[in-house]
Amino acid sequence: MVELKVMKVGDELAVVLTEELRQSLGVADGGTLYAAPTAAGQVTLASRDMSHDARRARGREFMERYRQALETLAK
Repeated sequence: MVELKVMKVGDELAVVLTEELRQSLGVADGGTLYAAPTAAGQVTLASRDMSHDARRARGREFMERYRQALETLAK
């Protein structure tokens, strides 16, 4: 478990990521992190949107990119 420091920046709060966590998440300065609450009351951080709609969109992009190969495999 990594301990994160919370700081006040203007009217908002910011979390400072350790180098270890930043590398683990694969984010850099100016990057975007997505936080999702879990049923257990925890929060999951991800470097890409893992919502159902976002995963579905990535799946469609994958199928479009590899349409010819998928059609060949379907035969």
